[in-house]
Amino acid sequence: MTVRVLPCPRQQGFTLVELALVMGIVALLLGGLMVPVARMLEQKATATTQAALETAQQAILGYALLNQRLPCPAAGSDGVASTYDAVNGCAPHPAPTFSDLTDASWGYLPWATLGVSGADAWGNRLRYAVSTPLTNTGALTATQLRNSNLTITCTTQVIGNIPSCFSGATSMQPATNATFVVYSHGKNGRGAISMDGETNVAAPPALSDEIQNLPSASGGTAASRRNFVFRFRTDATHPAGEFDDLMVWMPANLLAAKLLAAEKWTP
Repeated sequence: MTVRVLPCPRQQGFTLVELALVMGIVALLLGGLMVPVARMLEQKATATTQAALETAQQAILGYALLNQRLPCPAAGSDGVASTYDAVNGCAPHPAPTFSDLTDASWGYLPWATLGVSGADAWGNRLRYAVSTPLTNTGALTATQLRNSNLTITCTTQVIGNIPSCFSGATSMQPATNATFVVYSHGKNGRGAISMDGETNVAAPPALSDEIQNLPSASGGTAASRRNFVFRFRTDATHPAGEFDDLMVWMPANLLAAKLLAAEKWTP
């Protein structure tokens, strides 16, 4: 018996040109998707950090209502507030933290004392500065609140093309008598300290707006160390330099109003 072997039909595959074309299309599609995904992740991190700052702000207000004073900054990684004394201000305050007796005390958010998160969405410690006299026992009096002297300035630059920062040639000041500020060094993390105590990246450039939010590096007098900057975000290509810090604060009059509403303070 004769067995006939039928020829197999010829299999048609992709040519190298066709494969290259398909791979190119896939790469373009993936590249197009990565940009919006990265932007969405960044926006989520920013929103998460802003929420953490606002939660800390309310926790500090709650602390003030209970204790008739504001908490000192934390000096270490444990998140426990330092203690006020009439000689040293908020102590201890090992470098780079500091405490100027009649001006500002600066360090980390006392997250353990307040019962809140102490980190931003990028894993760095939240910073906290407070008018030192307001951390003394029974310090929330009319006189002390009037003397609150933390200043929030829109920019330290003389460049006039920063959105919403200038009225004529003068930089705007959102607050001139803030009682405390809480802030994050943002995504770029310049000068930030991670929760495990590691410095993430180098300090901001000298004379930049971000260096003003790192008073241990900016130097200057006690008066200059109570001035902070908060403004519109700009990238490294902007003439005023990169800025992505996030910040909340509480003016003295708002703190007084909150205390009055809770019947915790009489002017």
